[in-house]
Amino acid sequence: MGLKAQQGIVLSSKKILNGQNLQALIKEISPDSLTLFIPLDNITIPKGTELTISFWDETANYEFNTKALTAKENKDTLIKIAKPTTLKKIIKRNFPRVVVKIEGVIYTYEGIEREKCIIVDVSAGGALVATKTGKKIGEVVKMSFTLPGGEIFEDVAGKIVWMKELNQALTNYGIQFLAISEIRKQKLVAFVNHCILKKKEEEKKDKK
Repeated sequence: MGLKAQQGIVLSSKKILNGQNLQALIKEISPDSLTLFIPLDNITIPKGTELTISFWDETANYEFNTKALTAKENKDTLIKIAKPTTLKKIIKRNFPRVVVKIEGVIYTYEGIEREKCIIVDVSAGGALVATKTGKKIGEVVKMSFTLPGGEIFEDVAGKIVWMKELNQALTNYGIQFLAISEIRKQKLVAFVNHCILKKKEEEKKDKK
């Protein structure tokens, strides 16, 4: 597994972020550093700050420790971090998914070009989304949606890994979540498990 430009990641630091996760995007890779885009202007990261970076690929969650090579001041959106020599594989991805068919909003990673979409199905690892034709495989996007029951998910980053055009105006996109936080992942796992259990109970009733 290798790091790639335009890859979504999660950045955390106990010293400056109080254990909270901060979404970022790899903009550039050099032999000894990574340049990250952080779309928040109210976050300050001093040079030398120790950071933990995590991200997903199709099969697992990866993590590495690094430090800030440059400082990020309030109005900055870019920061350089040391490139890792090794990656730690955390957990294998094998999440069941359920059909939901709920309305949501999909937009670019920077938060522009917002469009309505339908979340066709969802898991802790990704979602099938129907929306306006025109996006490309490999494109990094963000989504906001509310699950049945009221759980709100905002600015969920994902990468388009496959697509199927339904007609000239509508396309199904398979979206793999990128560096989703542990809290969000567990909420999705709980929702999916609840739906699966509910469906099994309904099937048992139908057989009686």
